[in-house]
Amino acid sequence: MMELSERVKDALDDLGSSDLESRVRAVEELAACSSTIAAQVAASFEGDEEARSLIFERLGRFGSLMLEPMEQVYQRADDQSVKLMSASALLYMGSKVGVPSLMAAIRPGDPNLCMATISLSAAGYSEAAEPIEGALLGCDISDARTLECLASSLRKLNHPMSDRVRIRLSKVEPKWLRDSLLY
Repeated sequence: MMELSERVKDALDDLGSSDLESRVRAVEELAACSSTIAAQVAASFEGDEEARSLIFERLGRFGSLMLEPMEQVYQRADDQSVKLMSASALLYMGSKVGVPSLMAAIRPGDPNLCMATISLSAAGYSEAAEPIEGALLGCDISDARTLECLASSLRKLNHPMSDRVRIRLSKVEPKWLRDSLLY
């Protein structure tokens, strides 16, 4: 079987052919190569912990080609971090397959709490607003990073903070942090 790089080169050469049938076959071959490449990228995302975050940041460049391979990664992931990161990538690309996993991570103490809330709020998933408020009420008041993540996710969803959340955040010190969370 021909190497992928040779298949791509030959198809690109045929794309410039004067023969219509050759150009159409070239497009079909390039599409097949693209699917193979997308599957290899998904496999690298799943298996290469060191590069996972860097691959994650670039998955959207492949567009809809990544949906099927990333849905497969999501479905078979045993590692919660891989499952949630793939769910986040899928949501960014328009697939809601992983939303239940992201929603389940919205709870105080979950190591993926911020990734889940940021992903859901960036996608405009308004159903996340109440669980985000619940996490704000239950998280450690001294954890500035988590408080900011949750408050900014609510703002991104255009969800007004409840009085209970405002009262809780009014106890945050220092004042500049409290002010940034409340306004």
